[in-house]
Amino acid sequence: MVASKRRQRKDRMIRQIAWFHRWLGLATCVIFALWFASGAILLFQPFPALSRSGQLALARPVDVAALRVAPAAALHRFPEATALQLVQRGDVPTYLVSSGQQPIVIDGISGRTLPPLSLSAAQAEAARTLGANARVHGPFAYDQWVVHNRFDPLRPFYRLDLRDDEGTQYYLSAVTGQLVQRTTARERTWNWVGAVLHWAYFTPIRAHFPLWDNGVWWLSLTCLLVALAGSVLGVVQMLAARRLPRPALTFYQRKWMRWHHLLGLFTGLFVLTWMLSGWLSMDHGRLFSRGQATAGQTTAYAGAPLASGLAGMPLAALRQAGEFREKAFGMVGGQLITTTWDGRGAATSSPGLSAAIVTGVRAAWPQGGSPQLHALAPDAFYAQAEGAPDNALIATDPAAQRPDLIIDGRDGHLLTVLNASRKRYAWSYYALHTWRFPGLVGVPWLRQGVVLLLMLVGVAFSVTGIAVAWRRLRQSL
Repeated sequence: MVASKRRQRKDRMIRQIAWFHRWLGLATCVIFALWFASGAILLFQPFPALSRSGQLALARPVDVAALRVAPAAALHRFPEATALQLVQRGDVPTYLVSSGQQPIVIDGISGRTLPPLSLSAAQAEAARTLGANARVHGPFAYDQWVVHNRFDPLRPFYRLDLRDDEGTQYYLSAVTGQLVQRTTARERTWNWVGAVLHWAYFTPIRAHFPLWDNGVWWLSLTCLLVALAGSVLGVVQMLAARRLPRPALTFYQRKWMRWHHLLGLFTGLFVLTWMLSGWLSMDHGRLFSRGQATAGQTTAYAGAPLASGLAGMPLAALRQAGEFREKAFGMVGGQLITTTWDGRGAATSSPGLSAAIVTGVRAAWPQGGSPQLHALAPDAFYAQAEGAPDNALIATDPAAQRPDLIIDGRDGHLLTVLNASRKRYAWSYYALHTWRFPGLVGVPWLRQGVVLLLMLVGVAFSVTGIAVAWRRLRQSL
């Protein structure tokens, strides 16, 4: 009797799983196919971006001869500011004060706060940078290619259309006067069926981060559960087929159902791990660490307010610095660090940056011993997982009393707190979803071939699901 009840509960549970997989699979099988297909495209065509060196090559040199406001004077109304940049915005040397969500723009000649660039100023900048043929559109807050929230402090934008054979377009921040994005017609075309489709980067949705974040998270979780339910059913049906008088892997006779079951058996592990890692790409601190320092740790790492560090910098020191495209000021370990960028994208930092970083790390994480600072190889797993710049540093603790820290080697900016949770996230999401495993990264053609093959198999498996779902839908209707 007990065995009979257990059997009934098991059969009822399997029927419920089958119902869930059948009807939710009917609604999501097209999404599976689109994710696999767009993932294959994304493998070869990434989302458009303007490199740091490309941005600086187009920027004007800062007119230090016209500068009348010292860095400390630019900060006197903003004592809470944590970073300061000196750039050239149009004809005016300009300070960008990091204080809150959007930078405060200070005229380096008059000391006044500047409004966003006007259309006529944007047109003048387009003509100077890109030539008289450039056409200016805007201003506007959002566009498909500047929809990411990292662009939020720079809104609104002007789009500068080069009207060349490649369909090149640049995006000019009306706030800072900097060119921050570049696309071509080819990139835009492929990204519509690649990154935009894969990440659900449609402007009306992506422009509202909570809507996009929660929507894609729940959709990914639903698809993961559908895949999990299918895997359970596939194994149950396979075991049943093995008990037949003539054992087989499947007892399905209809073509599409047979192929769906067989492909599911052989690709189930990959589909599950890829859906799991894709879902985790939307984690954003839900299950794993975001890799960010606390406010207290950030303050301790700086060691002193920026205003105090700038107090002893005379205006004459900037005028004698020679030609540069950008100069950044920040505090690390109680020391003022200046980073100067030239037109080739090369950066020159203050002497003693490494010592200041060590001091800042010990102040922010006092429980450890003396941290060791090393260059982080660009092809290192955690460097790629965190998108670290080529000259990043990593601070490690031999006694393992503090987490590893990824730090920008140009200005000492703290990039990632690589604690145990963040490391688990890198393996659970980044490694499983991109297949950038140590060893494969060094052989790009092999990694791309493996991933492309897996994506194509995923598309084929999804197509069988679409065929089965379409047949089921027709029968139901």
